[in-house]
Amino acid sequence: MLKKITLCFMVLILFGCSHVFAPQPQQRIDVVDMSQFSIPSEELKRDSFKVAMLLPLSGKASTYGQGLQNAAMMALEDVAAQNLEIRYYDTGSTPKGASEAFHEAVSNQAQMILGPLTSEEVSAVSPLAKRENVPVISFSTSPQVLGNGIYTLGLLSDEQVRRIVAYAAKKGHLNLALALPDSASGLNIAKSAFDAAQASGASVKKIGFYDPSTLEFSEFVEQMIATRDFDTVLIAETGNRLKAISGTFGYYDVSYPHVLFIGTSVWENTNLTKETTLYHAVYPTISRVHADYFNAKYKDLFGSIPSSLYAYAYDAVALASVLSTKDVRHLNEYITSTDGYIGINGMFKINPDGTNMHRLDIVEVTQNGLRTVDAASQKFEPETYQNQMTPAQMPEIFGKDAAVVYQKLAPQPLETPYFFRF
Repeated sequence: MLKKITLCFMVLILFGCSHVFAPQPQQRIDVVDMSQFSIPSEELKRDSFKVAMLLPLSGKASTYGQGLQNAAMMALEDVAAQNLEIRYYDTGSTPKGASEAFHEAVSNQAQMILGPLTSEEVSAVSPLAKRENVPVISFSTSPQVLGNGIYTLGLLSDEQVRRIVAYAAKKGHLNLALALPDSASGLNIAKSAFDAAQASGASVKKIGFYDPSTLEFSEFVEQMIATRDFDTVLIAETGNRLKAISGTFGYYDVSYPHVLFIGTSVWENTNLTKETTLYHAVYPTISRVHADYFNAKYKDLFGSIPSSLYAYAYDAVALASVLSTKDVRHLNEYITSTDGYIGINGMFKINPDGTNMHRLDIVEVTQNGLRTVDAASQKFEPETYQNQMTPAQMPEIFGKDAAVVYQKLAPQPLETPYFFRF
């Protein structure tokens, strides 16, 4: 057991947001007197709270599974919850393996499931969990697999897009162009951007869809810039594809300050310090308030810098420690507490439909690294988005059947013709 832990983490693990004590983020103490954080005795259970963690500890995703398990063990060390019992089960990185792991966990009286990782694994476990009435808190980023007791801590694209579009609009960038892969996720991001633009007083001028496997974007960018009626470009890519798209825009003199590039959290996986076209670009990330603590401890224990994904396992165990003090007959109500919780990833709340909300920072790309330019809010506020678009506001569409895109953006019948362009 490490002798020093971060005080705020001990408190967040024991309580929901309505009871958070908020010291400075790096404040530390040598000894924690647990009596000062007393839990009403009527909430304590005599038996241990049995939690199963379903992870890909073998197979193609085993690297991620091992990292998630490492982070979970870190959390267990920090929380030292006396009546929390966690067992790990290998999904083998397959839906079949996830189903088998679930059956084994239930046979061992698991009262809650943490994981699995992928949407395919969650889909395999979902009907089994509903039948057994065992809540699942997964790490999937696919909203289609959620609901009826199946939750996720994964950062969903909808929340990211809403946050970054709202930030751009606040800075006066009101005319958007979207560069998206021709895929289900690309179409979902288009919908989120439209809703967010309308809520922020902005508009989407054009959407270009490209082959998700291509690295050649000259023709694509030429089409997008034929009319330069935009001041913001959203790119939802990572790695070499992100660099190729942004570099091609730069070649055609589409750059800051005339155009602001914005992205999603997948940009985190790419070193952008040498990508001059993306200097001043911004994207949303999970709150970095506690990242130094998590990264330093993980590196100290396991010898490597952790993926941002692993922090979700830490927060899942932290949440389980809170739930271990509750009446297991009402787990779903506690999981979806309207107060939310605070974890390594900052404030988060799990919704009854299985989705979640995080408070996100906005970071700017610079030649010296990332710089936080808009810190995450410290509270949850009601968010209402209503689609009131008219045909005249519909954008130009490139690279995809416009009728398909428009039906996604505005499902209601439209009275005037669409304008198509391919």
